[in-house]
Amino acid sequence: MKQDKIFWNLKSKARIDDITFIEHTLKYGDFEDIVELFNRFDKKKIKDIWLRNMAGDSRFLKLNVMIARVFFDMDVESDYFKRLNDARFEIRVSIK
Repeated sequence: MKQDKIFWNLKSKARIDDITFIEHTLKYGDFEDIVELFNRFDKKKIKDIWLRNMAGDSRFLKLNVMIARVFFDMDVESDYFKRLNDARFEIRVSIK
């Protein structure tokens, strides 16, 4: 993985947690970086982090569709992610 390219802002000996590493690689890595990510980490772990931290973020809509289709074998369209985004920011108010 070309860490100097996607982690350019970190010192060479810096340690980052798995969640940050996975999310940052999915967002800013190229295709080969993402493939390497799947060689290093469990697919379920990557998917859980992706769903929790990234899938509902409309800034990465096209990327999320590609990740879903190519890496998680999901048959989805962009509407799927728009609904996630809407649900993420939905405010629930209860009046008694």
